[in-house]
Amino acid sequence: MKYDSILISMMILSLALFLTMSCSASEDSIDDNQDSLGKDVEVIVYPGEQIMTSKLLLSTTLTHRSFSNPQYTEAVARAESYLEQYTDCLAQFTMDWGAGNTNPSKNVYNFKYLDSRVELYYRLGRKIVLTLCRCPEWMRRDDASKGVDAAPRVDMYEEFGHMSADIIRHYKKKGIDIFAVNVWSETRGYWSKELGRWLLEDYADLYNIAYDSIKNVDPKIKVGGPFMHVESSPKGKNMALWSGEMSSTDKEALKVFINKARKLDFFAIDRNLKENNDMSPYHMDSILRYTQFNEVIHRQCRELLSAKFPNVPVWVVDNQCLKGHFPEDLEAAGLASMFRWHLLGGAEFVDKWHPEDEGKERTDPEQIAPEGMYTHIDSNNGAKPLPTLEVFKNFKNYFPTGTVIVKSISSNEFVESLTSTKHIMLINKQSTPKHVKVKIEGVENSQKIVELKRYEMKVFTY
Repeated sequence: MKYDSILISMMILSLALFLTMSCSASEDSIDDNQDSLGKDVEVIVYPGEQIMTSKLLLSTTLTHRSFSNPQYTEAVARAESYLEQYTDCLAQFTMDWGAGNTNPSKNVYNFKYLDSRVELYYRLGRKIVLTLCRCPEWMRRDDASKGVDAAPRVDMYEEFGHMSADIIRHYKKKGIDIFAVNVWSETRGYWSKELGRWLLEDYADLYNIAYDSIKNVDPKIKVGGPFMHVESSPKGKNMALWSGEMSSTDKEALKVFINKARKLDFFAIDRNLKENNDMSPYHMDSILRYTQFNEVIHRQCRELLSAKFPNVPVWVVDNQCLKGHFPEDLEAAGLASMFRWHLLGGAEFVDKWHPEDEGKERTDPEQIAPEGMYTHIDSNNGAKPLPTLEVFKNFKNYFPTGTVIVKSISSNEFVESLTSTKHIMLINKQSTPKHVKVKIEGVENSQKIVELKRYEMKVFTY
């Protein structure tokens, strides 16, 4: 019996080791592409095959860290020029994140901080997007686990609607048009730990009240929701083991919202490339493979909307790539690829959270990727361009909304192409340089050789 127990234990250990090795082998399948890494890449452009017209608007949301040192006027002027040149929209939360407490008590408003932001956006000539979040403490649910992110109490939904209308009315009196409004953010406070699901039937009641309240003041404003984070790797699962499809939890929640929403001007979702709870040790040369999951998400969103809201566009109201220990040029390549997939997926809006870097000490650019588009304004030497600013610049200058996109194909999944009737964008999603042969179908002697550095994005005319 003793030896039988030992034998059984050894068999269990052997099986566990086998399963671990099998899982590890499949978790990061970069080895599948090793043979192609050293080969030339071929990109073929088909200028006669138009596939779509881009409607993508570029946006960034300012936070409490943005323009927090206005005394450094030279740096502030640089930052403002970036926002003016390379964005279409600028977004702002109506409470906190730089706006302070806009509605400290019933019928009492303090627009000082929100005004400073909205008036800046107006002066820069950008379309203004407001996010109705957070809610004042006097409206908030008594939920210690959510804290300041608690949702409004159900008996305060009408008051939330009144507040929403008052904010729009305030700017209408100032002669400032608000382009769009997100109702709430990231479905904060609507997760039920007990039920293990989102309570979007509850959120939809808030949304419908806010929608009607805003439209009663200005029917031209676009209003949307649910501003829900759609996971890339549910429950932290390694993306190599995931198809990119929505989790059943997210999908069912979005169905509930769509069924209960009376009207909808845009369908707001939130996307990351890598989730914070995904601790898988991705190799730098494989992590950007998963930007393509964004196309899958857009397709599923359209399927969910097709029956009730077939013409409602998807807006990616918060898009982040890699928040953590990755090189800054990899972060930029990843963001460019995500923008590309959003554009090709038919998204009409994409927003990057906070343009100004946080200003943390960065001793090794290979290890810590800045999250902003420009450096922190802590002196007049601040607001220096970061690699992600180049992403905004290239999309805004060469692929603005209204650009006709034509078909192009690449022989390597890690070299992506985006092509208009005039320009070609190439994105190298790996650390190895790429030798790319670009050919224009139907045009003799059209081959062009393009050398791409590691994680480089390059745009040229053909």
